[in-house]
Amino acid sequence: MEKVDPTIRNTEKRIWHLILMSVAVILYLTLGILSLKFSGYWPSSTEGDIAPTFINYVIALSILILLFCAYVIYQQRNLLSFSRTFSIERKTRETLSRNVEVLRALLEVSSGINSQKDLPDILDTITQEMLTCFRADHSSIMLLDHRSKILATKASFGTGAEYAQDALIPLGKSIAGWVAANSQPLLLNGQVDISAFPGATQKERTISSSLCVPLKMAEKNVGVLNVNLVDRDWTFSEDDLKLLTIFANNAAVAIHNSLLLQEKERRIRLQTMLGQLHSPQIVAQLVDKIEDGQRPNVIREKVKLTILFSDIRGFSDMLNVAQAEDIMAFLDEFYNVMNKAVFDNEGSIDKFIGDEVMAFFGAPIALENPTDNGLRTAREMVTYFQELRYKFAKRSPAFARLGLGVGMNTGEVFVGNVGSKTRYEYTVIGTAVNLARRLCASAKGDQILTTQETLKHISYSVGAAHVGDMAFKGIRDKVHVHVIDMRRRKKGAA
Repeated sequence: MEKVDPTIRNTEKRIWHLILMSVAVILYLTLGILSLKFSGYWPSSTEGDIAPTFINYVIALSILILLFCAYVIYQQRNLLSFSRTFSIERKTRETLSRNVEVLRALLEVSSGINSQKDLPDILDTITQEMLTCFRADHSSIMLLDHRSKILATKASFGTGAEYAQDALIPLGKSIAGWVAANSQPLLLNGQVDISAFPGATQKERTISSSLCVPLKMAEKNVGVLNVNLVDRDWTFSEDDLKLLTIFANNAAVAIHNSLLLQEKERRIRLQTMLGQLHSPQIVAQLVDKIEDGQRPNVIREKVKLTILFSDIRGFSDMLNVAQAEDIMAFLDEFYNVMNKAVFDNEGSIDKFIGDEVMAFFGAPIALENPTDNGLRTAREMVTYFQELRYKFAKRSPAFARLGLGVGMNTGEVFVGNVGSKTRYEYTVIGTAVNLARRLCASAKGDQILTTQETLKHISYSVGAAHVGDMAFKGIRDKVHVHVIDMRRRKKGAA
């Protein structure tokens, strides 16, 4: 129901007073004429022409009074209609002017947030500027986690901001959850019936009016924007809701773009970190799993893997005769080719220890046969090393005396993150690891040593010679050790 301006209401009352006064005058005149007639003052017909003249006079006077009253009433009604129309137009103009000011302010805010990249800055700017644009007391933004279906407050500013901080609301629950789930804006004035919104609770403060709109980009809902009036004697309007909805759609684009940039930076950091340990294929799979919300095998667990160690023979002696710059150049290329051999076969580098390389196969991404991958890597390591040795032997004969010993073993180990809160590494631990290292230490130059149990896991026939049962420090029983033939198998060789 339209609220009437007090001035118009008073004018209307005065007009009705005038109407009543006019009616009273008419009644008074009529009664006066009748009283003259019955009291004997009315001229009789015996007095000649006086009676008709007097009657005509009274009638004419009455008609003039009636016409005057009708004219006054008509003009006053026109004045009232004009005043009412003027008041409505004035209110419309004031509303339009305010909406233009709000829209101008919102456009300035939109321009500002579109030029920002940092998500917290964008959210803080929005919540703070909403108070100015809508003369509000409090504003907050909740972003939706599409995996957990939870709305979480990311920015809150104004009166009672602490009530909204750290709030977590399931999608579809409470008022904000309803808005996010239905992608529909809400204007709530006065006391809210919380029974209409499952999960809603009574607020600890008096919210006079509230605007709650979805932050929506196309069909994707980013979150919810809330703007509140606290303990006010006026409320938001439907125009306010429309303006805030328009702004929220633009703000959602800025927030979404910032989230994409944030996700891209996070992905790059994740790829960089994982790329130091794993092959590109494994890194891609790990990143995809993490982004899909899956749990890759990065927590400590017991699995069967293939572990490989390689170590340069004669390296210490070579240090005494070769030039330092040649040694550093050799090590740079050595690490590159060892890294290539491991990554080409979907392995993971555990660490470089001086001239020693440690790698493993089968984690964090499971392989069909990690032992096959380990054997291919061992052979490629020896081949790459022979080519590297030949290249640097041209610089110094000391490089020609180098060799590469490789030890490979398959067995159950613990794999996962090991270390302190401030520094940790993804590694493998277990007897199978120790045995692989002992085999590497026992291998001669350009020789690959492995165990009989490891040979059983190879999916094809491979040439290997038994070198004896060997005892190793830290290993309880003697081990059946074999040396791998560097020649590839004849058919379908790895």
